[in-house]
Amino acid sequence: MPNERTADTGHHNGWVIATCTALVLAAVGDAGPEIVASRSLTAGYDGPGPLIYLGVAVLVAALRWRFVPLAAVVMSAFFLFGGFADADFVDRLTAGSGAGFVAAWLQMLSFAAAIVCGTAAIRRRQ
Repeated sequence: MPNERTADTGHHNGWVIATCTALVLAAVGDAGPEIVASRSLTAGYDGPGPLIYLGVAVLVAALRWRFVPLAAVVMSAFFLFGGFADADFVDRLTAGSGAGFVAAWLQMLSFAAAIVCGTAAIRRRQ
């Protein structure tokens, strides 16, 4: 009889899906306000961050290696630390109103969720 560890051969467990969802939400939080303000997907471009988040999400979803979610954890930790280290971004977090405020918190909470879910995905695949 197979036990629970050997019976779980599917790549996409809930933690991997949650990690990818968190990274997509981080991209929305990063690029959303600029895209809405400019009313254009390309004119609202302010840097490679959202593309990096989406690229890592695709990597985590597509590759079956056990430690792939670690890429999402490390990347999220770097961007989370970088966001809190930037005084302008911290001002957006404490402004208290507007789309920039909501988007900044969405982005930071999504990075935190990606760290937690990515770590759980790695532990689940043991």
